[in-house]
Amino acid sequence: MTNCNKQAGDKKLAGDQRKSFMSSCLKGEESGASDKQKAQQQKMTDCNKQAGDKKLAGEERKKFMSTCLKG
Repeated sequence: MTNCNKQAGDKKLAGDQRKSFMSSCLKGEESGASDKQKAQQQKMTDCNKQAGDKKLAGEERKKFMSTCLKG
């Protein structure tokens, strides 16, 4: 747990990205993140940026993020 927290801090992860990273790290999957995980993390980053650019919040942001991450 301590090691995963340190890695997340070093990567300056926050919010959903941090949750996703911590989940993978604690399962032992993060030591060498697979291409699929890296692609998902990049998609999360892109969707978060788009939602921020559109100034979405609350339920509207949740719906957007769900749709964005699915496709």
